Amino acid sequence: MIWFNLQELEQKIINDKLSEQDGFEYFLAFSIMGVIGMYINSSQSLLTILEVAIIVGITIWGSYMIFKTNSEGDRKGFFKRYFALAWVIGFRLFVFAMVATFILSMLFLAIGSKGGGVNKYVTDIFMIIITSLFGLVNYLLLNNSFRNVSSRRVQQPIT
Repeated sequence: MIWFNLQELEQKIINDKLSEQDGFEYFLAFSIMGVIGMYINSSQSLLTILEVAIIVGITIWGSYMIFKTNSEGDRKGFFKRYFALAWVIGFRLFVFAMVATFILSMLFLAIGSKGGGVNKYVTDIFMIIITSLFGLVNYLLLNNSFRNVSSRRVQQPIT
């Protein structure tokens, strides 16, 4: 993996020497850097560090799993598939998360109004669990879709 020499990387791409595996390594490094970057300005509490570790772990595990699934199938277009499938799955999860967040917020408000508020520590732990679950579900759904498209098996819509 080339870290600083952009000209060397450009030459490798021009000469068609960048393999899918090489591309995956750059993708994985970029994804990990993105996850860590989201937390750079966060508090440096033990819970934040725990959350970063969990999300980085899920990102590594999930990315490797979907790349392996694609490699065991027809080995075509990992990145094209990833971004297209991740968009639709991510958008669906986003809509679901907005609805779930609204419902849970109402529940927390109801609980908090009866007992003097909800403990921030409990809320933070709950958010780590929810974030982790959404990350896991995201990668499991992506893996299922990768399995479908890399084996050219698409389920027929129910009519």
